[in-house]
Formats: sequence, structure tokens, C-alpha cells
Amino acid sequence: MAAETVRREVRSSAELQEVCLRTLKKCPGFERVDAILIQPRDNIDNIEGAANWTVAAVRPRVDNQFLRGARETIGLLQQTYQLNPVEAQARGIKRRT
Repeated sequence: MAAETVRREVRSSAELQEVCLRTLKKCPGFERVDAILIQPRDNIDNIEGAANWTVAAVRPRVDNQFLRGARETIGLLQQTYQLNPVEAQARGIKRRT
């Protein structure tokens, strides 16, 4: 069986943050979260199918046990959505300068 290319919906950073916030608020411990910060992932070129973004912070902070509990949900979001590649590249360059 040939490997399938994962097709993700392309979203802007603002759109991804909104989707993540709406989804994660349903997870235990995230009910009071009012902001999600996502950021592009570095060095993903070598890993085919890897997400090009990650959840960098939630505000207010949540306990680590709740973050661990939300890993599967975050993973599903990363499989479903891709940060706009142009925006990811531009944001990544800004961080390095």
C-alpha cells in the first residue's frame, strides 16, 4: 500500500488560534483559557507529514496534567490544519533575526 499524503486545511495564525481555543476549551482544565498562542515549528523539512505549527502557550496557564491530557486533541488539530506556509516562513524568519 502506497503512503498517502496528508491533506490539511490551510489556516492563518489567527484562524488556527481561534480553532485551537474553541476546541481546547472543551478539554478538562481548559475551561477558563481565553487565549492560545501558536507558533511555526522549526526544522520540519526533514519530517514528512509533520505539523508546521505548535501550541506555544495558553493563557491563563493550565496545570501540566491538563496539558498532557490535551495532547491527543492538539495532535488531531495538527493533523487537520496547516499554518499558512507563507505566514509560517515569515514568522519563523522574524523569530531568528
